[in-house]
Amino acid sequence: MIYTIVIALIILLIILAIVVGSVQQHKQRQELERRKKLARYRSALEQIEDLIHMSSFFPIGKSMLAVLNMRAYEVLQQMYAVSPTKDFQARIEDYKERMEGVDPKDTSLISEEFEIPQNNKQIIAMINALKRLKATLRSEHARGRVDSNVFSVEDQRLSKLQLKISIETLIRRGRHAYESHMLGSARQYYEKALRTIEEQSFSDDYTTSREESIKKALEQIAQELTDAHARDQAKNKKEDDLEELFQPKKKW
Repeated sequence: MIYTIVIALIILLIILAIVVGSVQQHKQRQELERRKKLARYRSALEQIEDLIHMSSFFPIGKSMLAVLNMRAYEVLQQMYAVSPTKDFQARIEDYKERMEGVDPKDTSLISEEFEIPQNNKQIIAMINALKRLKATLRSEHARGRVDSNVFSVEDQRLSKLQLKISIETLIRRGRHAYESHMLGSARQYYEKALRTIEEQSFSDDYTTSREESIKKALEQIAQELTDAHARDQAKNKKEDDLEELFQPKKKW
């Protein structure tokens, strides 16, 4: 009888250990999954807040800022659901206040100031930020959270900013090459800038004025290349004449 009880207790302990182990493993898996979710949400929030920061350098509409604030607010709510901390709650309230202060249909510009940096890395960062802003805008529009008129205005505005950065960067490089007397390289940069404008499906004051100034620059470069070629030919002819003059005369 005693042996039976001992064996039963041993079996019970084994079962209990298995159950406790399974519960612990389940809790560990849940905690691991919670941390993974939190890491994904934190990464998403960092990207959105980076876009909010970068948007201060662009002449974009208040409606675009409203889209970003809404995305950040949504991600913070997801983070709070996974980890209900006071910090997340405070940040949720902060974004809630921001959203209440901005009309999501107000496409008026936050600021008209816009300056293209000199540093190539900063230029690349700007272009990448614009691409991400467009992707965010399209994603929110596809979800039915952005008005179609707002989407049209802001999407076109972002496209024009991308175009302007590209054209101005090419013109700047072309001007630098010209000042360094690298006429061939300068012509290539200007020609690329002109093609970029001609490939667009729209035309406005900016593209029209830039197209005219680029064509004038190309005309000037073409004239200087022609003049340089003429000077080279004249120089070569003069050298050939001198060489012929000082050649020993043949005796017949």
